[in-house]
Amino acid sequence: MDTVPVFRVLRGDPEDAELAALVAVFTALASAAPPSPAPVRSAWSPRTSKTWRTSTLR
Repeated sequence: MDTVPVFRVLRGDPEDAELAALVAVFTALASAAPPSPAPVRSAWSPRTSKTWRTSTLR
């Protein structure tokens, strides 16, 4: 099975510690949980904008 590198060094010769730090950052970004979605507000909530439920009040 051929593996494709995720990134490659274009210039320079990174030290082991520099390369390890870069891998740690990528690993942390990949394992970070996505933000939770905003809670869905009910259409019956009094804090919602004017909707179909208030359209008969005109």
